Formats: sequence, C-alpha cells, structure tokens
Amino acid sequence: MDVPDADQAGTADRFRTYWQASTDDSNLTLHGFRRFKTTHLLNLRFLEGAIADLDHKIYQAGLSLNLEVSPTDRLGLAHSKRDSDFAGIKDIITEELVVNLRDLLKQYGA
Repeated sequence: MDVPDADQAGTADRFRTYWQASTDDSNLTLHGFRRFKTTHLLNLRFLEGAIADLDHKIYQAGLSLNLEVSPTDRLGLAHSKRDSDFAGIKDIITEELVVNLRDLLKQYGA
C-alpha cells in the first residue's frame, strides 16, 4: 500500500515525539505507563470474566451428559456443582458460543 509522502513525514514526526516521551525517565512518563498498565489489567479482568462465564456454561453442559468420571479425575469433575436451572445443551452449546469463545481466547492471547 502506497502511503503519501506527507503521511510518512507526519508519522516520522510523531515517532520522534513519541520516542522522546517514551524514553524520558521522568515521573510523568512512568505514571503514564502505570496508568496504561492498570487499564490493560482491567481489560484482561473483563476478558477473564467473559471467558469464565462461557466456561461455566460449557462445564454445566458437560456435566449434564452424566458421563462416568475418569478414575484419576484430575479436573475434579466428581466434585463439580451442577446448576439446578441448567437450560440444556442445545440451548447453550451453539455455533455462536464456539465463535464467541474463540474470539475471546484470541483477544486474551493477544
């Protein structure tokens, strides 16, 4: 993709400014980084919450299959609580859920 010379010059100018601000060993620079770190961590918590909600639904669907638990039971399925109001596998395990889960995990991994 061809970028006009004016845009390239603007990008180079912004880089110069950003570089100086990023490498300036001042309290303001460090505070800005700390604030971003907090925002990033908060975003990860929201993602974890969304993934945990889907994980709960998936576990409930799996538990509703009433399959025999592995003798080693490393996942602890024998001790998992079942929701009394579980809607049913066909209502929960949908293509939309799978796509949503993949998207959230991709975001979390990035």
